Amino acid sequence: MWSWLSVALSGYISISANESNHVKQAAMFKTMSLLMLLTILLSHEGAIGFSAGLVSLGLIISILADGLYIFKKQLKLCFASFIAAQLCYSASFWFKLSGDIVWWLPAMLLGVGVVSFFLLLPKIDRLIFPVVMMGIVLLQLNWAAGEVWLLNQSLASLSGFIGSLTLTLSAVLLAVHDYRHSISQGRYLISGSYLLAHSLITASLLI
Repeated sequence: MWSWLSVALSGYISISANESNHVKQAAMFKTMSLLMLLTILLSHEGAIGFSAGLVSLGLIISILADGLYIFKKQLKLCFASFIAAQLCYSASFWFKLSGDIVWWLPAMLLGVGVVSFFLLLPKIDRLIFPVVMMGIVLLQLNWAAGEVWLLNQSLASLSGFIGSLTLTLSAVLLAVHDYRHSISQGRYLISGSYLLAHSLITASLLI
């Protein structure tokens, strides 16, 4: 319990530091939050296997991506790192699946994604390619996590599914806030939902 509270506190300090333009402090505490999640995962006896390894790799890549994003360096590598982390998470969910696929779920997610894309198009018109690329990766992440939840109907799988949806929400808010117009309390919403997403995906292997 205290470990999760430490993750939340470290994340809050990181957001506050970023808002105050204390970049180094923000990067340090953001890294600390994800490292604590990684430590929680690796120290849990039940979290052993290929899926846990992929989530651990996703957390490590996310640390790199967050550092590049906060310092505004190597933006192409930063974007590629976010994509790679999401692919690691989705692979951890796909690995848990066996049997038939529920096709109505990706159809529903695709429909919601297309509607959201056209609603947001006036706000992100200069970011069509990266938005579409990340949208596809996040779509299949949500699909994989949703399939696991439909298959198992457990609290752990629900945590993973909500985590993947929260990660998508964070990415949408980030695109609008950074590249179109500022959202009131946007940095807290974006970073808070981003850290919550990582925490829920990690927790899906621990519950």
